[in-house]
Amino acid sequence: MKEDFLSYIESRVDGECVFRAKRLPDNVSAFRRRKIKGIFRPNSFIDLQQIVIGANEFPGTRLHPVSVGYNWGLGSKKDLADGSYLVELQKLNTVRKIDTDQGWAIIEPGVTQGELSELLIGTPKMLNITASSAHSSFLGNSLDRGVGLRHQRTEDLVGIEVLLPTGKVIRVGWWPSHVETPVYSHGVGPSLVQFFAQSSFGIITAGVIKLHNRPESTNVVRFNFSRKLLSPAIQLLKKWIANGLSSGVLKIYDTTANSTYGGSDGLYTVHLCVDGLSDDVVQRVSLIKRLCESSQVFTNVTSNPVTEGNYPGPDVIANLVEAAHVGDTSLNDTLLGKTLGAGHTKIDAGGNGWIFFLPLIPFTSDALEMAYQLIDEVHKDTGILCGATINALSGDVIDLVVSIAFKKTEKESADALAALNKLHEKFTAKGFIPYRLGVEHAKWASLVTPGEGERCFVRELKQFIDPNNIISNDRYL
Repeated sequence: MKEDFLSYIESRVDGECVFRAKRLPDNVSAFRRRKIKGIFRPNSFIDLQQIVIGANEFPGTRLHPVSVGYNWGLGSKKDLADGSYLVELQKLNTVRKIDTDQGWAIIEPGVTQGELSELLIGTPKMLNITASSAHSSFLGNSLDRGVGLRHQRTEDLVGIEVLLPTGKVIRVGWWPSHVETPVYSHGVGPSLVQFFAQSSFGIITAGVIKLHNRPESTNVVRFNFSRKLLSPAIQLLKKWIANGLSSGVLKIYDTTANSTYGGSDGLYTVHLCVDGLSDDVVQRVSLIKRLCESSQVFTNVTSNPVTEGNYPGPDVIANLVEAAHVGDTSLNDTLLGKTLGAGHTKIDAGGNGWIFFLPLIPFTSDALEMAYQLIDEVHKDTGILCGATINALSGDVIDLVVSIAFKKTEKESADALAALNKLHEKFTAKGFIPYRLGVEHAKWASLVTPGEGERCFVRELKQFIDPNNIISNDRYL
């Protein structure tokens, strides 16, 4: 009788990396718990390769890889369907090489943004930080197109090492060589780095990421406005961003988001980063203050020169935003604990729930007014009050982080999931499509892709690269 897949792998890898779990634990979003056939936690690349090669010997085997599993609000470690083997990559956690002169690092999926940011302390380079936990995977978040304080993290990804479903290893994009070449991800011919983002074409085992120059000076200007002044506020901010007054991602927390995350209650709060040469920063900050004061829209204008490790203000959000702008993750989990009442290892098992809906909308006052009208409609329909953080990726596009905080009782969980369904329906109907999806809403990938021809071509590529469907389809196929 042929041995089962778990026993087969146990006989071929060194150390303990096979676990005979039958169901994943709870998740912070109260999504349905998935049945699984087992868990692999490979201790090395060779172990992982043996798992992938072995899967080809057992028809119907599906592997669901995760980096460290902290995809909170979208499903955590959950796969799309039941019946896969979870492959956790947190032990592949080596920073293989780092070059703070040329500005790049080669990291594995288990490397956290906190670990990497600490390595850059005292160097001329820094990291594009997100507001999530310091213990979250930098590479995993980049591959799912997460957004940092500087820009969307896919822009940091210049090279990828991929373990294909056959067990073959390839490298795409830019990789360091024996001669110094410019760090440039597109190369010559078809560019494959973004081909593997949000895909199940293989398991990403390493990536080359860009490090960013530390500016000579950084200042974060903070000010408020009321909901009734949303339209003129957005019109002014769009003009400022379009004309280069800010550095990185402009962030605006609405009244509910402020309450959820521990910021100022009752008002919208703008965090606008300005950095560069010291004299230029002083002049731009002074100009922004004058513009705020003459606007008759913005109030409570403050500015804070930011240096690493020095964030003296009482506002939890302001301190985190300032720290993250200079590549420091030391305050990320303070905010996380305040929001969810648990440390990073306990968030999924805790009694507080958290769900994200992540649409892209035009950076216009009309679009934002419509977005908040839809959020108000969801509140009226379900009783769920959603918070929203506005992240301006450019002068044209906003990443709207809609968050739902709830208690994981049966009723509140059901209401929160109903609200999430309505957010998808209402926003997509207006053309505000999500750029990341949770495990319960994979069907929306086909609804928001511009053309069926593209969908069919992606499926054809999947069939060619992974004919046995070993790598789980997850959310985007």
